Amino acid sequence: MNATVKKTRPDLVRRLLLARGADPEDTLRLDTLFSPLGKQQMLGMREAIQWIAYAAQARWPVLIVGDYDVDGAAATAILRKGLGPLFPLRSLVPNRLTEGYGLSESVADRIGSDIRMVITVDNGIAAHAGIARLKARGITVIVTDHHLPGATRPPADVIVDPNQPGCPFPFKSTCGAGVAWYLLWGLHQTYGEQWVSKEKVLYDTLDLVALATVADLVPLERNNRILVANGLKKIRAGQVNPGLSGLMMHAGVDLEHITEQDFGFRLGPRLNAAGRLADIQTGINLLLSQDAENIAHWSSMLEGINAQRKEIQSQMERQAQEIVDQTGDQGDPVICVGSDAWHSGVVGIVASKLKELYQRPAFVLTATGDVGQTAQGSGRSMPNWHLRDALARVESQHPDLMHKYGGHAMAAGLSFPKNRYEEFRRAINQVAMEQVKGQFAVNLWDDGALSGDELTVEMAKAIEEAGPWGQGFPAPVFVNDFVVESSKTLRGGHWKLVVNLVEPEAVGLAVRVQACRLQACRLQAIHFLDGKEVASSPPPPGFRIRTRYHLQVNRWRGEENLQLHMEQIWPAPQPVAMPSAESVSRSDEQSGLDQQGSFPPAFSPG
Repeated sequence: MNATVKKTRPDLVRRLLLARGADPEDTLRLDTLFSPLGKQQMLGMREAIQWIAYAAQARWPVLIVGDYDVDGAAATAILRKGLGPLFPLRSLVPNRLTEGYGLSESVADRIGSDIRMVITVDNGIAAHAGIARLKARGITVIVTDHHLPGATRPPADVIVDPNQPGCPFPFKSTCGAGVAWYLLWGLHQTYGEQWVSKEKVLYDTLDLVALATVADLVPLERNNRILVANGLKKIRAGQVNPGLSGLMMHAGVDLEHITEQDFGFRLGPRLNAAGRLADIQTGINLLLSQDAENIAHWSSMLEGINAQRKEIQSQMERQAQEIVDQTGDQGDPVICVGSDAWHSGVVGIVASKLKELYQRPAFVLTATGDVGQTAQGSGRSMPNWHLRDALARVESQHPDLMHKYGGHAMAAGLSFPKNRYEEFRRAINQVAMEQVKGQFAVNLWDDGALSGDELTVEMAKAIEEAGPWGQGFPAPVFVNDFVVESSKTLRGGHWKLVVNLVEPEAVGLAVRVQACRLQACRLQAIHFLDGKEVASSPPPPGFRIRTRYHLQVNRWRGEENLQLHMEQIWPAPQPVAMPSAESVSRSDEQSGLDQQGSFPPAFSPG
């Protein structure tokens, strides 16, 4: 399954990979994955394997305690598939709305008296009280997690977490589903002769690891890129998880050409919606199912829940933006907004939207608890500010402020008494000002400009094939000037454009404007509204724009065409030298220049 046909990559693609620290010759073969039991193994892996082997021999009833997001659902499904033949096995996921995150005391109290072993996935590293309650009942606890640990170790029998102190495993960004998959791999390496389905179980769950890795927004270190690349390859070959296939049908994902973007923007949100508004067990059932009727039922249910999530999210986003705009600039580097009426399952997405819109870290909170006296919410950060560490700093300065907190560099969750909201707002902003000197920088990086020869569907396909691209390994983005040939507003307000590439010819320190049209390259483009547009309507014909964009392959009815996905659009600066009268006349006829040889000063005419 690792046979790879080596292709010669275009120079542009090689340059893009080198700029991201990757080897252009790397084929991301599955058999080059870092081993879970090598010299730099995951700490606790061997002990966890021994405990599981003992439980299998004794036929202990075992419970998996998962999490209510895509990573937790995929990790639960992976271990259910892999460990199911060994002992009586079932799973439990906390209810986001009533129990919150992780193996809490209330979750521990729900675990039946018959259970002899609990294995956590995508949680547990901070579950001190819940684990202590299980240990008091004589239950063996194995924690598999990837979140950052606190100052003290929970009282589990074994912890497998690449981020725990002393773990030599180098790829710290492995997601929860990745850690669970590695646990199965370690079992196969240790007891392979007793495991008939050795190769099949690992390969069969690879697409779930790939989905979770992208959806959980962990950095795409080489190990993660291998997992995602091979998971995508598996799906494109038609060997897809049946439940995932049902979800793909509802999402309109092309199985043969699925990309990592489909994981992040189409499939992931549909699974996440169940954990946000209902019960993620629906998603887990889907990922475990082999029955066509059940798959159709659960995927249709997830589609409906996701539509409901979109409606709730849209309303919350509008209200949150109104609060931010009404309060004005208070000098806070960190946005904090909240409402008793907001849905706790959607606050994280809204925080992400606010962060993108205002280019500042954002916390979005809602009231929870029996009498609504607890503020619970999520935060999203900007690069170079570690949000979980910032909350740890708040805790050290205000030890009794927060009930609990946890998360990553870019995302975190927390809760505290609602009547101490202002105290939290001041505290988190004070920490931000201490840790980040000046304003949060908005760094708009790019991979440079492309020539007309590089703006081809073949180049877009070569970039696509060189992936996966994603968190920590960003998709290539280019910057060029174009002249708008036509533009229109689509349903939802998004912009559809036809543009011509501007490739001015340098003449000393001047620029010949007539070269813009003589070397024109006609291209289709799309821009999805993100709230940061410099105008309310698309640029009119004849307008010259500068844009940051991605190359995309637009596949429709069996045809493949190049499309530019424009992220930002601005009026382009004028050339440094005015053209001659002759060239103005010729360019005016061809490209819509006005009599002064310049374009309108705004996107909207007049």
